[in-house]
Amino acid sequence: MIKRATLAALFPAILLAGGCDDASKDKADTAEAPTTTQAGKTAPGANDLDKRLAEIRSQSTSAKIEEFNQLKDNDPKLLQKSVVAEVKKQLPLLIDDATMMEDVSAEGNTFTYKFVIKGLPASITQNEEWRSNMQKVIITNYCSNDNRVKVFRSLFPDGAVYNYYQDNKLIYSWKAQPAICKE
Repeated sequence: MIKRATLAALFPAILLAGGCDDASKDKADTAEAPTTTQAGKTAPGANDLDKRLAEIRSQSTSAKIEEFNQLKDNDPKLLQKSVVAEVKKQLPLLIDDATMMEDVSAEGNTFTYKFVIKGLPASITQNEEWRSNMQKVIITNYCSNDNRVKVFRSLFPDGAVYNYYQDNKLIYSWKAQPAICKE
């Protein structure tokens, strides 16, 4: 039951996230003829709705439908895949002056982040104090009581791996699992 609630909670968020990243499209889209309702009035945002419906139809290939039909009722794989795809659309993300989220992936029920560190001397990033601080930051973020983070933990029950790279080398990796959170 909790899986279904999780899926239901994430589905609208994924749709909204997909619909919010149209800022990079040409403003010429707004110059299109407005769609009218049966009463002859212009429906606000109807062009966006038509575009979204066309996008949904174009994604409804026989291969995707077959993949969907192969899923079990409580199988989160499709939603996990969608979450990864939506996050990837937003990348790269500059987290702070020295950290950029470059990639994400999921394998099984584990979500993986790839961060790139620049501008910090290796003597700092190889220091145990830095690693300890990173672990504290990860735990704080991963164990947040924010409902979206709770849903994320439920969707990826085996945890999240945080990989940090510097000069194309993995310098730190830590796996956060739901058990570390004191809820």
